[in-house]
Amino acid sequence: MLRKIRNRFSVREICVFACFVVFASLIWYAHAMGSVRSTIVPVAVTYSGVPGDVLLSDSIPTTIHLELRDAGRRLKLYGTNPLTFSFNIGEQIKGESGSIVLSADVIHHAVNSLLQGTTKLQSITPEQISGTYTRQHSKRVPVRLVADITTAPQHQIVGRPVLQTEEVTIYGSLEQLSQVDSVATQVLVLKDVKDSVATRVRLEDIPGVRFEQEDLAVLVVTEQFTEKVVTKSIIAKNVPENAHLRLFPAEVSVMLRIGVTHFNEIDEKDVEVSCDFPIKPTDKLPLHVTCRSPYVTLTRCNPAAVEFLIEQTKKTTDK
Repeated sequence: MLRKIRNRFSVREICVFACFVVFASLIWYAHAMGSVRSTIVPVAVTYSGVPGDVLLSDSIPTTIHLELRDAGRRLKLYGTNPLTFSFNIGEQIKGESGSIVLSADVIHHAVNSLLQGTTKLQSITPEQISGTYTRQHSKRVPVRLVADITTAPQHQIVGRPVLQTEEVTIYGSLEQLSQVDSVATQVLVLKDVKDSVATRVRLEDIPGVRFEQEDLAVLVVTEQFTEKVVTKSIIAKNVPENAHLRLFPAEVSVMLRIGVTHFNEIDEKDVEVSCDFPIKPTDKLPLHVTCRSPYVTLTRCNPAAVEFLIEQTKKTTDK
């Protein structure tokens, strides 16, 4: 009994202690948010006005660091809503190569225009942005979409996946560009697709070569499909003038796979079933099915081959 009482008091003491810890933490956090302190804030930097054939040197930074001083709750806002800067350097790019310089005054002006009124700017690293640029050669090459797409049951892809553009401009040295005939995308993986999908796919990196754009939009259109069966007479082709090809059977059934939205647009006149006159001994002639409709994605003929009989015909002569 005494042990149970001691355990009960121990649990109570632990709960009281935990409450004091939480309370003290809240007081400390409120004090920290209200007190003035300094912190380092990273800022992403972009550059506009750069022609596509211009390559900036790696020394031109894409991030600068600001040392800011303000109340803690205000400094926290810079982490919640990160600052970004964009500098137009188009006027500095002239000729085949040169240098880019953004003075400390220009950077300070851009930074101060975005800071809160109570925030004091302590320092900027680096204080000045500088680097070089060079112009590269360009070339237009076709894009190859690499995709692994599977549709949900009773669904099919309509046509081919459509890329935003069939060609892209690439940049590099003459030697590098001479070795590139096309650009492939990274593998686009879509599984169990049953609705049309609009997405983006990145281009596969090529060492030493830059792309006009890093990724492309791609549209994959899918729909449910159904099947339609038509009966067609077989057309014999390449039959010599002195021969007649008799087929058994002379008519066959053709199954067409069609998207449901185009079912009524397909007519048996769009379908042709044919076979070629045999040029060497064979038991059966394979059948070929052609369909003029782009909405038919699969055809199947039953039977796929037919038996035949060649009859010789007499030539008629004019008297």
